[in-house]
Amino acid sequence: IAFESTRLEKLTRSLLTLNELDVKKRMMHMRRFDINETIRTTAASFEGTCSERNIRLELLLAGKELFVRADMEQIQLYNLLDNAVKFSNDNSSITLETTVNHGKVFVSVKDHGTGIPKESLSKIWDRFYKIDASRGKDRKGTGLGLAIVKEIINAHKQNINVISTVGVGTEFIFTLEKAK
Repeated sequence: IAFESTRLEKLTRSLLTLNELDVKKRMMHMRRFDINETIRTTAASFEGTCSERNIRLELLLAGKELFVRADMEQIQLYNLLDNAVKFSNDNSSITLETTVNHGKVFVSVKDHGTGIPKESLSKIWDRFYKIDASRGKDRKGTGLGLAIVKEIINAHKQNINVISTVGVGTEFIFTLEKAK
């Protein structure tokens, strides 16, 4: 009962978030903030889970500070890092990286885990989609996390892409506007 309650609570929160993004196209609270600090803070929140499974979090950040213009409340990387941890093998690493190119900041979350089959890559952004093979590892998942990530990045008029190989791992890369 407790497990199912937690799953339903997560589903409800995710649906409310998606509804808010859909209906209002969400009023974005754009401001200048340090994406590298956001990455460090988000990574720190996963240290306990990663430590238990001997997963190293490697931060390859462009400079000590890197300022972007975005809605800081929305750009937290939690869903991407949560998936990376969930689908990583024990005794592996996850790399969070920032780079700057042509006035854009590129943020990458790369794991060395199960990977996503080619036939599923185009479907991972769909609401409620879960890869059959993932059901064993992601029993609490709702299939809404990546749909939410995509909506948030689209609301910023930015892009997100995925590169994945089964048995090797997955990398999500998204762009943000570099603050002037």
